[in-house]
Amino acid sequence: MIERPSAPIPGGTVQSFTLSNGMRIYLREDHRAPLVSVQLWYHVGSSYEPAGHSGLSHALEHLLFEGSSKLASGQYSSVMSRLGGEPNAFTSSDATVFPLTLPASRLEIALEAMADVMTSATLSETPFARELHVVMAERREQVDNNPLALALEHHEQLAYGAIGYGTPVIGHKADLEHLTPAAVRTWYRSWYHPNNATLAVAGDITLPQLQTLVMRHFATIPGNRLPVRQAISAPPEQSRRHQTLRLPGLYTGTILSFNLPSQYTAQSDAQAYALRLLPDLLADGLSSSLQRRLVLDDPILQGLRPTYEPWQRGDSLLALYAFCSPQVAPETAAERLMLEIEAFRQSAPSKDDLQRAKARLLARQLFERDDLNKQALAIGKQAACGLDPVALEDERQAIEAVTAEQVGQVALEFLTDPRAAITFMHQKESAHA
Repeated sequence: MIERPSAPIPGGTVQSFTLSNGMRIYLREDHRAPLVSVQLWYHVGSSYEPAGHSGLSHALEHLLFEGSSKLASGQYSSVMSRLGGEPNAFTSSDATVFPLTLPASRLEIALEAMADVMTSATLSETPFARELHVVMAERREQVDNNPLALALEHHEQLAYGAIGYGTPVIGHKADLEHLTPAAVRTWYRSWYHPNNATLAVAGDITLPQLQTLVMRHFATIPGNRLPVRQAISAPPEQSRRHQTLRLPGLYTGTILSFNLPSQYTAQSDAQAYALRLLPDLLADGLSSSLQRRLVLDDPILQGLRPTYEPWQRGDSLLALYAFCSPQVAPETAAERLMLEIEAFRQSAPSKDDLQRAKARLLARQLFERDDLNKQALAIGKQAACGLDPVALEDERQAIEAVTAEQVGQVALEFLTDPRAAITFMHQKESAHA
């Protein structure tokens, strides 16, 4: 029923096995506390959703544990909480995830509930109406009434173009208003199968113990044919894209992004890890290039923050959120950013700058090892975008091996004008007509 387990690699603890129905299970043993974080990852999210049907994955996330053959609506959360667990759920572009941290002695109860819901979620009319109301309230609070979040939504649509990563996870308001229980049930029947799921586990359990429990509750669930996944290809090379947003309460500033490969779409491991260091070198920390030049030395910016999500099955974005100092226009700030980034492109980082960037990235990873939830999260992210989580144990060595020349090469290749998308953010009250 299962394949021969992979042996732990030297110095590492991520182990894995696969059921005959296609479900993949990963474990990182951590016996420092009698707890376990178990996360069921379904490989479907907003990037899978067809035009006009945004929000399907997130709506189903809300509904999945609202009734099954063994649990009535609301019972999953109440039972797991009584057992000392912390049930949760979230949706991303590539996955819908049900994480739970609880005492290791109670893990089997959680697995039994997760397996039951995989095969028999009720998805009835009453919880659908209630949860859709909750989702639309979330949309209003988190996006429609949040100027920066609304600007980010518009920016991602500009930067990604027609590919799925421009689809908001929470869904467009118009699509949510037309969402039906039948559409959600079809989405569930299409994607919620063991051969489209990963179980990521971290904590106080051994591989043989986990195998016994998983076999007992998941091995008899049949796999199923999955829909054809649409390719997530990068937008074609084009001229710089830009737009202007004027919203009440919006910070004056600019969002500047570049279309970059992800860890999955990068041409090599060396390229992937060089890309991972770009945010730290450019804008994370006061010693970074843009922070020194545009926040400290010539303070045209009051704040600057970079983001880059390396774990996507398609290309990603390196985005810079820049907030202007008084009397500085967003257009001026964007022009200066592009000039400084062009200077960065033309020379490899210094040895000291590169070492600081590596130290920050490695320190974040080290601290995350103290959190069982984050350990399981790292495993799930890798699996959802098509990478092997066992390779997580090689990350430190791979990051330390990146050279300044490799960073310079990815900057020269990818931080280019045709890959840039810019959103100029103005407060509506003070913007000129």
